[in-house]
Amino acid sequence: MGINENKICFIICVNDGLFFDECIRYINWLEKPEGMEVELVEVRDAVSMTSGYNEGMNSSDAKYKVYMHQDVFIVNKHFIYDIMQIFSRDSQIGMIGLVGCLHMPKDGIMWHGKRVCEGEKEIPEKSGYEVGKDGYWDVDAVDGLLMATRYDLPWREDIFDGWDYYDISQCFEMKRKGYSIAVPLQNQNWYIHDDKEVINLWNYDKYRRLFLEEYGKEITERNEGR
Repeated sequence: MGINENKICFIICVNDGLFFDECIRYINWLEKPEGMEVELVEVRDAVSMTSGYNEGMNSSDAKYKVYMHQDVFIVNKHFIYDIMQIFSRDSQIGMIGLVGCLHMPKDGIMWHGKRVCEGEKEIPEKSGYEVGKDGYWDVDAVDGLLMATRYDLPWREDIFDGWDYYDISQCFEMKRKGYSIAVPLQNQNWYIHDDKEVINLWNYDKYRRLFLEEYGKEITERNEGR
């Protein structure tokens, strides 16, 4: 299957029809650049987030893919324009998220590091571009609520066979390939996340340990190099 350079695909694992219906209403509301095709792939009955995202990734020929939760509603109607502009400025940016951390802590818990997200009031010192008044942060990892990519890399379902750490793992897979990850500075929120899920801390810690087994050395090397 060839790659369609003028196509963006939204990939969503679905187990709640009401959330999904609302999610796609916001996607259908987005403005799109001239000549850009928008595709929607819903994955039902996924056994894990990684397996669901691999299924969605392999089913689409879109160059650009947006992996997102069914309970995320994109309220920035210029979202596609904005992420395409970010990607166009630097070929090394492989992924864009909306919430992330600058430096991954040694314990593998992203939120123990410096959090960057919507509502930041200052342009980053090393912002690589400006879109209007917005710059972006170069981060180690982003939250899986929304992850936009332009390079296809397999999601590590060989390790992360549940619903935790699939996102941070994919960020480190991007880093392994030499790509960077950006979080745009959002003067106004780009999304609403209607997340009321209760976290299973046992599973979270299980996958945190697996994450550190796979990527812990890279975290140490990145922190020592700063």
